Amino acid sequence: MCNKYRYFMILIGSFFGAAFLLAEDVRTWNMIGGGYFEAKLTGVGTTTITLENKEGRSVDMPLANLKPSDQKYARTWQQAQSSGGQSANGVVALERSDFAQRVYKSLVYSKGKRLSKFQSESTDSPKYFAFYRSAHWCPPCRAFTPDLVDFYKKQKRKDAAFELIFVSSDREEDAMAEYMDEYDMPWPAFRFGENKDIVQRNGNGIPSLIVTDADGKKLFDSYDSAGKYIGPTAVMKELEKLLK
Repeated sequence: MCNKYRYFMILIGSFFGAAFLLAEDVRTWNMIGGGYFEAKLTGVGTTTITLENKEGRSVDMPLANLKPSDQKYARTWQQAQSSGGQSANGVVALERSDFAQRVYKSLVYSKGKRLSKFQSESTDSPKYFAFYRSAHWCPPCRAFTPDLVDFYKKQKRKDAAFELIFVSSDREEDAMAEYMDEYDMPWPAFRFGENKDIVQRNGNGIPSLIVTDADGKKLFDSYDSAGKYIGPTAVMKELEKLLK
């Protein structure tokens, strides 16, 4: 963890660490540079959000320091508050397709060098899904992953209506967790060994990127219709066009 994030986490820890937080009032917030904490959201500004502990003390945090899913949550919370249409926790739930419900059923995310259950928000109902089949042992995968991380962060800053899911081809769960941590993958993943064939593929090689609509209909594949490998970069470029 770089120094600026370590310093910020020390401040957060000293602010929230002593307080016992009520479960119904709080959620877990994840930072792009690593680390997480629990707090209640009380306000959203142009570039910051306001968080509160049980004792009512508040702190402002830059939105840019939070992972894209948390930034999206804060913006949705803000819109719900403005419209007066919020639910009990201040967030409007969106209806998901059957395919999306299946996707969100068994996800994990990187928490250091271990994997933890991913808690999706009721507002998570993307228009598109991208499935990234990759593995730590695969050199071409490791070469492409940083480009995909940059693409994902760039698109999420624009609040792009898609979610990326990692489908691991690693040989063991520890290698999967190490891979996600080493490359700071900000997206969730299917639990190790699960849902490997959730989308029909034109080929089995990796790295592979497959894009579907919200109902699971395949739009782009890293293999063309004849089975020729065209790679994940081509798919990423097509997805970028789709999201504009």
